[in-house]
Amino acid sequence: MVDCNQVVRGGIIKRRTFFKGAGVTLLLPCMESLGQVSEADSPRRLLTIVNHLSFYQPDLIPQADGTFGKTPPLLDELSDHFNYLKIFSGLDNPAVQNGFGHSPCVGILSGYFNKLHRKNRLSIDQAVADLIGDSTRFKSLVFQAGENLNFSQISWDKHGLPVKQIDSPSKIFNLLFQVNESEKTQQQVLAEDRSILDAVLAQAKSMEKRLNATDRAKMEEYLTSVREVEQTVKRRAYWADRVKPQVNYELEDFDRKSVDDYVGTLLDLAVLALETDSTRAVTVQIPFWEGFKERDLSGNYHDLSHHGQKPEKIEKLLRLEHRILKRINTTLNSMKQRTVGNSSLFDQTTTLLTASMGSANSHNFDDLPALVFDSRMKTAGHWQKKDVPMSNLYLGLLQLFGAELDRFGESTGAFEVLS
Repeated sequence: MVDCNQVVRGGIIKRRTFFKGAGVTLLLPCMESLGQVSEADSPRRLLTIVNHLSFYQPDLIPQADGTFGKTPPLLDELSDHFNYLKIFSGLDNPAVQNGFGHSPCVGILSGYFNKLHRKNRLSIDQAVADLIGDSTRFKSLVFQAGENLNFSQISWDKHGLPVKQIDSPSKIFNLLFQVNESEKTQQQVLAEDRSILDAVLAQAKSMEKRLNATDRAKMEEYLTSVREVEQTVKRRAYWADRVKPQVNYELEDFDRKSVDDYVGTLLDLAVLALETDSTRAVTVQIPFWEGFKERDLSGNYHDLSHHGQKPEKIEKLLRLEHRILKRINTTLNSMKQRTVGNSSLFDQTTTLLTASMGSANSHNFDDLPALVFDSRMKTAGHWQKKDVPMSNLYLGLLQLFGAELDRFGESTGAFEVLS
């Protein structure tokens, strides 16, 4: 076990506990028994979730402004968090050029797209990461559930260059816990199908006597969650590159086209990254899927989102979107249950859920929805902001994280997000 001050990316991880074994390094949450939890305010974090193909807004956005009354069916999937949720609808991106297929989706987090330039402007997730990322191992992490196509790049640094978006849960897991698959000892661990936790478990057990009851429970919860995510990642890695036998029977195996298996795993990894303070800014994109397969539902996601108002397509589209939102709801509940320092992970995190298009059916890049979850929300509900730049919301979010700015992208003013 190493209790160290580790310099990372211009910042310092102070008094953090690491377990090491077989070349594996496991960064633990802060423990009050070790004097790692101070009375100071917990750090703020940002989780950004973007659905490339948008949502069917008639079933997501309330008809009335103000506090929630009767809510539409899709939105009901998030009802556990209505007290902390503010919905903005009708937003636009005036600097995004329409008429180029899905390409303008690259501008959803920056409010900017010009097809003549390969560079884009700074995206909101990276602008926040620039403010809060100096004290963590990774300034930010960007995950993507699917192939990174030209029009699915959404995170851009201050130089206008694309931030790497990782689509492999196994690569993300190994990155977080410093697993080197080419290292001989770790190859043996992986080949024997043992958990990487086995390599550091002895240190964990020896440490338990130093912890109080609260920290022991926190340690057990954390190690259990790591092991569960690890097994899910291994399962996905096993099935991802294997050709399925062609028989008159469909075996329900781990499928990268599944919301529960693929998107759910990426969201679990996002929570682990925030919980360990490996980063304080995580972006997860649910992009263009040519096809998807659930236990009771399969189809072409792109085709369903371009439904042409056909009821049978809308019905299947809504079933898929219910799954997506249900999985996001589970993630938010998980964050409420995890204590980091003196409060829950949910209490420390502002979560933004948005979409790259207002309607995939019409390739509309205005009329954008944005859902903001924050435990400090004073007034929850729905606010329609017709023809107001999305960047006004982004500027308001930046100010929440301490930015002293009066402009972001094409903003005309800042939203008071928590009021």
